[in-house]
Amino acid sequence: MSAMGQMRILYFAPRACWPLDAGAKLRNWHFVRQLSRFARVTYLSFEDGALGEGRLRMGGFGPVPPAMREIAQISDHVVTLARERPNSLGKILLGAVGQLPLVVLNYTTNAMRQELARVLEQGQFDAVQVESVHLAGYLPLLRAARNRPLLLCDWHNIESEVLVRYSKHAPDPLRGLAASALASQLAAFERKVLEQFDAHLTVSERDRAQLLALRPDLRAFAVDNGVDVDAFAGSGHASEPAQRRRVVFVGSMDCLPNAQAIVAFARDHWLAIHAARPEWRLTVVGRSPGPEVRALGALPAVEVTGTVPDVRPYYADAIASVVPLRIAGGSRLKILEALAAGVPVVSTQLGAEGLTLRDREHALVTRTVEELRGALLELDADPALRARLVASGRALVQNRYDWSIVGDTLARIYRQLHQQRFGVLASPAAESLSARPC
Repeated sequence: MSAMGQMRILYFAPRACWPLDAGAKLRNWHFVRQLSRFARVTYLSFEDGALGEGRLRMGGFGPVPPAMREIAQISDHVVTLARERPNSLGKILLGAVGQLPLVVLNYTTNAMRQELARVLEQGQFDAVQVESVHLAGYLPLLRAARNRPLLLCDWHNIESEVLVRYSKHAPDPLRGLAASALASQLAAFERKVLEQFDAHLTVSERDRAQLLALRPDLRAFAVDNGVDVDAFAGSGHASEPAQRRRVVFVGSMDCLPNAQAIVAFARDHWLAIHAARPEWRLTVVGRSPGPEVRALGALPAVEVTGTVPDVRPYYADAIASVVPLRIAGGSRLKILEALAAGVPVVSTQLGAEGLTLRDREHALVTRTVEELRGALLELDADPALRARLVASGRALVQNRYDWSIVGDTLARIYRQLHQQRFGVLASPAAESLSARPC
């Protein structure tokens, strides 16, 4: 630790966390903000969406591009590398016969090994927080670090579970078989790396229980996804309830579960909903829509926005936020944002998984996608139900899911782990955030 006793943390992520247009990037951005309350943070990642030779593009020793300037203001250093092309033939073959699954190989490069070694040597970190199992290919380097930092893995999903679910809804049998085989390989890899981290963070108690079922002696902690409640407050109250005509779906469209969900919902169910409520429109909000998603714009009363600078205006006249997911893992930040905006959520059980939502109290939760139509029409016909969902949903996110509350949980975990390892408090700041037992 530094002379002042403040922790030094390396935050190691698969991609840059700005712009804030995906759930994982939101979690990373807010985690860095919360960690910076009691620690000095260095952020290391691949660039978001960049393809190249894997060379260093920027860091604490050079100019910071505008896209990462905000996180640079609260971090000691920000370093990103261009990512090599994923799913190359060489990586596919190596993933089939080697020890690392393809989804891990896609993020394992010589350039990042060299940069990680340099950062570890210069930083002398007390802890390294690794964002997802995708970066587990660097565990040998991390475990060999001279000062033996605490190693934490943050599981945004149980990745093998997501692949199993995809295999059951794959567009054709061949891709289903491939996904199932990769899921089995990845599950074995996940079990192997569990013991190589000092602690694990999950986005829900459900995911934590799954890890503990594999290794009951793990140090595993649930740290919820969150939402900036104040930033979204009132977004869904810009128009009177009778004037709300929008059913909104928010999500990154380059995320396959999101794209599959909205394509199936729009094609199979929207026309019947539109026939019952011709004044409604379905708005699909999210970055990088592919051809199938863009084609939805040809359907009656469907608009596809693509990337938007701010999702909040789309909640202003929303009757509901719909979450028709059939494949998912972790938990959905889009639900928390809608609740904070005062917009009722209508979701499948799988879409609401990982959050402490109670059906008909905080949201309308259906067993199947087919039942979403009836739930949307009921919501429109029952103002009292809508008002109850809005009030209870906002109270839930305010009392449990605001990022400041999540940050307090994260601080308590770091304090506990640091005391167990070193026998001293991490810092006065961390102690003040950690008054309650973990």
